[in-house]
Amino acid sequence: MCTACDETYKIFSIELATKESVNTNMELFKEIAHRLFQNKVISNINIDNNRIYNINGKQMFGFDLHLGNTKNPLTVNLANVEKALDGLLDHFENYSEMNVKSN
Repeated sequence: MCTACDETYKIFSIELATKESVNTNMELFKEIAHRLFQNKVISNINIDNNRIYNINGKQMFGFDLHLGNTKNPLTVNLANVEKALDGLLDHFENYSEMNVKSN
């Protein structure tokens, strides 16, 4: 959790298995933000700490989401984030697995 401008953000780490090396994907980031706003989970989002790595022979792309909601901070939780992002990878063929962790 971090605090900025009198708003508390919860941090979630996203890990995606990729077919090709990826260090950023603006279309993916836009879709994540759209789904979180559409499901009324957040009012603010920051994405940072992009990283590429290998785990057990799998190419991985990871990043952190700093999520906040000024009107209802309790909506920013792991269950709501996972629900909003369910099916996300169906629209992005380069990714095969997604893991969301609350920090």
